[in-house]
Amino acid sequence: MADQLQQANELRKGKKFEEAVPLYDEAYIDSQVVMNKWDIWGYVYSLRKTGSLDKSIEISEKHISEFSDFENISNNLTWAYFDKYIRNFNPSEIIKIEKGMERIYELNGQQVVNESNNIPCPFTIGVFKVLKHYKKPNFNSAKVRYRIDKIDPEKLSKKEQTITQDGKERKLASDYETYYSFLITLLFNESKYDDCINVAENALNSITQLHYDNAIWFKRRIALSYVELGDSDKAEEILKSLDKGKGEKWFIEFELSKIYFEQENFDKSLDFALKAAKNFGDDLMKVNLYTHLARIFYKQNKLDYAKSHAELVIAIKQANDSKLDSEQQKLISFFKLDASETIDLKNQKRSIEKIWNEIVYGSQVTLKGVINKILPNGKSGFILADNGKDSYFFNFNSVKARKEFIQAGKKVSFFLTESFDKKKNKKSMEAVEIFISR
Repeated sequence: MADQLQQANELRKGKKFEEAVPLYDEAYIDSQVVMNKWDIWGYVYSLRKTGSLDKSIEISEKHISEFSDFENISNNLTWAYFDKYIRNFNPSEIIKIEKGMERIYELNGQQVVNESNNIPCPFTIGVFKVLKHYKKPNFNSAKVRYRIDKIDPEKLSKKEQTITQDGKERKLASDYETYYSFLITLLFNESKYDDCINVAENALNSITQLHYDNAIWFKRRIALSYVELGDSDKAEEILKSLDKGKGEKWFIEFELSKIYFEQENFDKSLDFALKAAKNFGDDLMKVNLYTHLARIFYKQNKLDYAKSHAELVIAIKQANDSKLDSEQQKLISFFKLDASETIDLKNQKRSIEKIWNEIVYGSQVTLKGVINKILPNGKSGFILADNGKDSYFFNFNSVKARKEFIQAGKKVSFFLTESFDKKKNKKSMEAVEIFISR
C-alpha cells in the first residue's frame, strides 16, 4: 500500500489527477497506512483538480487543525471553497455562498495584490461578486456595508484588468476603482453625504484612469450629495460641467431639471427635462423622467400635455409588465385615467414626440439636405444642406428610419441642435429629428 501511495504522489506530480485519486482513496481508508501532511495535501489537491470539491473540503476540514502549521492544506481548502461557491457564482445559493465566503476569510483573509504579488485573492474576487449581486435590482445597503467593511482598499490591485472580446481588447476597472464605486454609492444611500463627497473626491484624485464613465458618475454623486445638503448652487455648477459633449448622459440633464423644479424655475426645468427626454436612453429607465415632465406641465398649466405624459407612463409600464409607483399612481388618479386600459406605446410616443418637437423646434425652420457621407463606424455621418455650403454631423439614432435606409444620396429634412465637437474642442450644430424624403 505504501507503494501505491508513492505511485499516487508521482501521478499527482505528473498532473494525472484522475489516476491518482483512486490510489489516494485506498491509502486513506487503509488503517495500516500513515499519511503525512504532504500525502494529505496531495490527496485533497487531486480531489479538487478532478472536481470532487465536497470530498476535498470534507477531508481538508478534518485534518486542517492536525496540520495547522502547513499552509498548503489551508490554501487548497480556500480554493476548494472558491471553486464550489465563487467561481461559478449562482445567485440562488447566496446563503451558502455567504457561508463559504466567511470560511475563506477565516482561512486566508484578504491577500495583498500588487506588482510584486499578482496572485489573485479568492476573498476579494468573492466579495466583488457578492457586492454585484446585492447591487441589483435594489441596492441592499446593509449587505453591501457588511461586505465592504471587510475590505482593506490598500490591499487591492490598482492595475486595470484586460479581457479580449470578439478579438478586441477591452480595459476593465481595477479592484481599487471597483471598491470606490461601491463605497460611494453606499455612502450616498446611507445618507452620509459629507463622507460621500470626500470619498468621491479622493477617488477622482487618486485613480489615474477611470472606467465605465466613473469620472462622470463620481462627480454626479458629489453633486447629488450637495443637493441633499441644501447647496443646490454647488450641485448645479458640477452638473453643468458634466452636461457637455455626450448626449446619452440624459440622467445629468434630468438631475438639473429637478434642481430647477425645486427652485420653481419651471421653464428652465422643462428645458433640461426635454433635453434628457430626447437624448438616448431606455424608456423604462426614463419613466421617472416622463413622470417629472408631467409634473412640470401641470405647474405650467398645460394640462393636456401633462395628461399625455401620464398616459405615456402607463403605456411604458404596461409594455414592460411593471407596476406603477406611488408618485405615478397619484398622477394617474389626478387625471382619472384607467391604468388597466391598454395604451399603444408606439402611437403614444409619436404623440409625445410631436409635443416635444413643437416646444423645442417650434420657431425653427425645417431644413432640407442630402446625406453626403457615412462614416466608417456605420453609426454616423454628415448631411449637406440644400444651400450647398453647410454640412452637419448626425447620428443614426437621430434618423426616423431603419438603418438599412440610411444611405449616402438620400434626401432628408431635419432640425438642428447644439452639440460639441470634441476634435475641434468647441460647440457645434448637429442634425436631429431627421426624416428621409425618398
